[in-house]
Amino acid sequence: MREGSSEEGSSDPRRSAYGRGYWLRRCEGFVVETPTKRIGRVAGIRYGERSNEPAVLEVRAGMFGRKALLISVDEIAEIAPEASRIVLRERRSSPEEDESQSGKE
Repeated sequence: MREGSSEEGSSDPRRSAYGRGYWLRRCEGFVVETPTKRIGRVAGIRYGERSNEPAVLEVRAGMFGRKALLISVDEIAEIAPEASRIVLRERRSSPEEDESQSGKE
């Protein structure tokens, strides 16, 4: 048998069909971005009321990763383990944000 020919990628869990919960528990170091920009990198996972389910991701942002952001897992649109990447949903501004933005012009 040739090297690398047997079930290519089978030992790499990133090429598996594991679900969202599996990858949320193993996403430290993943890049976090929106469809339009990079936010930062996952530095930690915080669990909610149910200890086995992640609730919030701690993301380090900024030039040197000095800014800490807490991002709810509900904001995640996609987890791409093969690329070590998490994509957040596009934020829709609230009516209050729209009003505050229009007053700045």
